[in-house]
Amino acid sequence: MSEVSIKFLMNVKLASTEKKTPREEITKAVEQLSQALKDKKIKLAGCALGLLHEDPKTADLQKTHYEVCLPISGKLKEEGELKGKELEKGAFACMTHSGPAEKLPDSYATLMKWIEDNGYRVAGSTREVYQKGIGEPGGSPQECLIEIQCPVKR
Repeated sequence: MSEVSIKFLMNVKLASTEKKTPREEITKAVEQLSQALKDKKIKLAGCALGLLHEDPKTADLQKTHYEVCLPISGKLKEEGELKGKELEKGAFACMTHSGPAEKLPDSYATLMKWIEDNGYRVAGSTREVYQKGIGEPGGSPQECLIEIQCPVKR
């Protein structure tokens, strides 16, 4: 497990779908979103993200639903379930989970304890940036690399 650090992250422009999906279907949802953007000739600008809108302290991370997003550059004409959104800049407590997806709740517990122990509070939707394993074709949920980014305030 990696260490927790505070990062100041800038705004991120995203393409998103309104439907939310359980963790085991994130890769499929990312592939569908990616294809829709490719068809519209929208350029991707980073790794897929999952947005957790529930409180990470109380959410069952194996069953909760994630909003699937892809960072983009350029403009997106919204239609149907395809939406554009911008994630706000701010301070985030961040740590990288490395290992099986089913162990992700352990990383969340470590992050939430660090936030509390260091005088912060959760201040919005938590982001999961899928660097390896989830959100990529042929990726294995047994070999994940996921940066958890939790917005915080004192």
